[in-house]
Amino acid sequence: MRIKRPSPAMVVALIALVMSMTGGAIAAVNFARNAGAVDGKSAVKASSSNKKARGKLVAMDTHGKLPFKFLSGAASSKSVSALAKATPGARNGARLTAVPDNTSTTADTLVDMGLGALQVSCVDQSNQASKEDAATRVTIANTSGAAINIARRVGVAAPEIATLENATTDTFDVGGTNTFSVQVQGGEKTVLVEGTARQIGQNTADSACAVWATAILAG
Repeated sequence: MRIKRPSPAMVVALIALVMSMTGGAIAAVNFARNAGAVDGKSAVKASSSNKKARGKLVAMDTHGKLPFKFLSGAASSKSVSALAKATPGARNGARLTAVPDNTSTTADTLVDMGLGALQVSCVDQSNQASKEDAATRVTIANTSGAAINIARRVGVAAPEIATLENATTDTFDVGGTNTFSVQVQGGEKTVLVEGTARQIGQNTADSACAVWATAILAG
């Protein structure tokens, strides 16, 4: 019995059938690979490195928070340390502090200025429950044993200049996100502090203060 050669139309039909089946298989594989992805982007754990997380989504940690290192434009303690190491006579500090609802945290020393301490706390500017509005409060504490001269400025506002007696403090707030400068002089010592305060999660139940600064000591 002689088998007839398939017609050109039959060949085309068979090729189309195979291609359609292959396309479905490829689609199924792609679907499986992208299951759980958002806009084609998969997620990594909060403990992942910045390099591994590049171009991907980042899952929150077990406390429902996004790690500070993933926030765009936020300086890490490592980057601040690198700046300080590159500058002789420099000291630095960085903090990320969640604000307690309708109250504030206690002041924490960010930088030892030699003539005293530059301390920071996180204050809730809102009086509404579960609607926090974090602000950074900066405190200059004079522990030098004598009066010192201070000058401070937030952003591009006019500087405020005063004399700070020994064992007293001077406090100012950075209400949102801004830079701040502090200059302290006592005897033959002069200290210049350049810092940044960043407000995170405004008008949410999880607002926080991110602040970092470097102090340059002379004398």
